[in-house]
Amino acid sequence: MPRVAPARSWSGCSTDRPYTLAVLIVWEVVGWGGAVLLVTAYALVATHRLDARSKTYHLMNLGAAVLLTVYSIVKFAWAQVALNAFWGAVAVIGIILAITAARGLTTAAVEPGVEPGVEPVREG
Repeated sequence: MPRVAPARSWSGCSTDRPYTLAVLIVWEVVGWGGAVLLVTAYALVATHRLDARSKTYHLMNLGAAVLLTVYSIVKFAWAQVALNAFWGAVAVIGIILAITAARGLTTAAVEPGVEPGVEPVREG
């Protein structure tokens, strides 16, 4: 395998690490994979094919955030590392809320007409 030394980030700054071409390609695939996953999740929500409150949507965002965070670390893009770490944290919160809502919906199925998290109005 030919060696590429030193590798350069998108900003043009040297990373001072000699990577093989194969390793550089792997990191690019990781970055592009995260970008495609993120845009796909957004497109599915925007076209009403996926609910923005669903666990699937938040898992897609978490996967994208992890891939993009790793890619940003490799590229020494610290602002993007912070952004994607925050994005991932929001996705984790979304997953927790989706799981909680799913448990509430299970209860609502037992009691028809009762919305999860909302006390029914009793007359009389």
